[in-house]
Amino acid sequence: MKKIVVGVSGGVDSLSSVLYFKNLSFEVFPYFLILSEKNLKEKERVVQLYERLGFKLIVEDRRDFFKEKIIDYFIKTYRDGKTPNPCALCNRLVKFPLLVSKMKELGFEKFSTGHYIRVFDGFLYKGKDGKKDQSYYVSTVKKDDLKYFENSNTSFLTKDEIKKFVSSKGLELTLNESQDICFIRDNYINFLNENGFLDEEGDMVDENGNVLKKHSGYFKYTIGQNVKIGGLEEKYFVKSIIPLKNRIVVSKRDDLKLKEFYLTPLEIFSEEREGLKVKIRYRNEEVECEIEDFKSKIKVITKDYIYGLTPGQIGVFYKEDRVVLSGVIEK
Repeated sequence: MKKIVVGVSGGVDSLSSVLYFKNLSFEVFPYFLILSEKNLKEKERVVQLYERLGFKLIVEDRRDFFKEKIIDYFIKTYRDGKTPNPCALCNRLVKFPLLVSKMKELGFEKFSTGHYIRVFDGFLYKGKDGKKDQSYYVSTVKKDDLKYFENSNTSFLTKDEIKKFVSSKGLELTLNESQDICFIRDNYINFLNENGFLDEEGDMVDENGNVLKKHSGYFKYTIGQNVKIGGLEEKYFVKSIIPLKNRIVVSKRDDLKLKEFYLTPLEIFSEEREGLKVKIRYRNEEVECEIEDFKSKIKVITKDYIYGLTPGQIGVFYKEDRVVLSGVIEK
């Protein structure tokens, strides 16, 4: 009998993957990682669920490892005046490497998850459900890890079809959806306050240095964010953040547009240059672009203007529905 380890979160998507592989006569080992206090609270529910279904659930507490790799990075990135993407980095540095490690420890050849992605011949593709596609967040994962990935039903079905599949097994869909930032209880500002960020008054200025208003901490803002300036009808947006001076520079929207930026590559699946599109945030539309080189810093030139480019976020390049490379946006 073929065996597989499947990363589970307690949500319907990963449960669906476990049931899918069982249908294919795999011996399935669900693998639940405790990475934060938030999902520690989910442990009992997840254990009961998979034990009731007859699976040998593996549970590991890796909170120290997660803090070292993700929480510390999250805090440092905000301290530097940038906006982190902890989920994308977690997939690269924590979840997928731990899945591969557990797979090898058990002597298996494949692992899977409940992600809406497809992997063929070592290349990452978008999931079939365009609304739920998670290739943006998985684009950072190392090729050497993805080569062990086995496509699940979430690779080829829509979210609605996944729900119907789970319901057909007689299970009620009362499972919690996975949370984007699993280690934050309420909001990121409170989290940063708890980790040494102080609400210190600073200046919000225009591009000429004129003080427009005061703010209570640069870490509460991100590039492209709309800010209200009392007494002014025009809309202003955050253009840059200067942490050392606790200063926010704002401008009108047109002043945020650009066609060139730099990116530090994380994972290069292919060095193709033709027919590429780039996505600079998960919810943003892709934009046609050209890549100037593949050195330590990649220069990107877009066909159309983009707005609110945010240092620290992930840029992902596609050729049709295939991921070509990913990296961290610098400026």
